[in-house]
Amino acid sequence: MNLAELALIVGVSTFSFWVKGITGFGGPLLAVPLLAPFIGVEQSVVVVTLSNVVSNVMLLWTNRHGGEGHGQMLTRLLVAGGIGTVVGTILLTKLDEAILLLILAVSVVVYIVLSIVRPEFSLTSDQGIRLAIPAGTVGGLMHGALGNSGTVFASFYHSLRLERSEFVFLLTVTFLAFGLLQIGALAQLGSFGEERLLQAAIVVPPVMVATRLGERLSRRIDAVTFGRLVLGLLAFAAVALVVGIFV
Repeated sequence: MNLAELALIVGVSTFSFWVKGITGFGGPLLAVPLLAPFIGVEQSVVVVTLSNVVSNVMLLWTNRHGGEGHGQMLTRLLVAGGIGTVVGTILLTKLDEAILLLILAVSVVVYIVLSIVRPEFSLTSDQGIRLAIPAGTVGGLMHGALGNSGTVFASFYHSLRLERSEFVFLLTVTFLAFGLLQIGALAQLGSFGEERLLQAAIVVPPVMVATRLGERLSRRIDAVTFGRLVLGLLAFAAVALVVGIFV
């Protein structure tokens, strides 16, 4: 095993999941674009997948009370997302990936601009329930076709102007469900070679520590700053999507 490569994976993953501990998302969103130029997209996705599940479980437990009152919306979103994932996977070979990436990036940018120009903009609980199926479907389609659903779900939950624990809980449940599906798909494809599996396992302990440290720091961050951090990560995601079109 290449020690320099392993050190890079551990360092990038630790930083990325420290950010995830603060905001509730950002692990693979940061790690994959940062690692891909050095070790490739597939290996980057594989080595952080296990850590992502572990980190999600940790955040889910800490914010376990954040789901109260959101059961109907979450159920609708997950069911629609599952169906959308199947459809998106089927359409994977028939759609132009560059166009999908561009549409997703533009959508995220439009939401960010709207949030800045009209900071009072928000969805009510009833609107969230009604829009859960469309949001889940779009997120599922993007996950199946591109492997990228985080920007869709993070934007949707952020628009509800939830408390941090609610935002993190709902986003974590969603990511955990899709993450387990992803592990199953990667295993089926034979992507977990012996060396990659070992790298993924080595990354888990520092990621657990980083997630916990990020979570502790988040308790000192006020709601306004938290919202800005979320928008900042979404902006990074939009840039990464556009870069992905040309790389």
